[in-house]
Amino acid sequence: MREPATPGLRMKTRRAVTEALTDTALELFDTTGFDQVTVADIVAAAGISQRSFFRYFSNKEDVVFGDRIPSANEVRDELLRHLDGNPAWEALRSTFRAAAVEMDDDKGHWKRATRVICHTPGLRARYLEKHLAWTDALAPEIASRFDQETPDAGLKAQTMINTALGCFDVALMRWSDSDSGPALAALVDEVFGFVRFPHT
Repeated sequence: MREPATPGLRMKTRRAVTEALTDTALELFDTTGFDQVTVADIVAAAGISQRSFFRYFSNKEDVVFGDRIPSANEVRDELLRHLDGNPAWEALRSTFRAAAVEMDDDKGHWKRATRVICHTPGLRARYLEKHLAWTDALAPEIASRFDQETPDAGLKAQTMINTALGCFDVALMRWSDSDSGPALAALVDEVFGFVRFPHT
């Protein structure tokens, strides 16, 4: 009698199917437009049933976002790795550069996902909601690094974080719109370098 698959193997199989479905869907979204592509189109291209699709995703949006965009807690944990001994702005740059390095390692996926998000208002709104969650998680950590006598430390922290998010988005959009050009990590370094925050 054949032994049942181990939990580890089942998890690997599930991830492989999820990634294959995501790649198929992103290619359709990128070439045709997110709103024009249906679940029926995705499953036809992938060669599976709609029932199988819904074992892995609740809807089309989940195909784009999945579990690969970091949570607020994950972004905060990355920031904390860079804050000690570094100015706040430099810690933010290093935080987003770390994300960029991971995205460079799978640039085909992330370039397509970025283009789809940027060109679809509903997805863009959901992405901005993540920005707000990241800001809420990062602001107390940045504010706590300012001198206790710094006026409006919370306001300054939010300004700095939103500027960092803007810099990351500029680099991300430039990177995703070109099949060649510099790596995203290099663009993050360049764009962050345009900004200076005194006494941080």
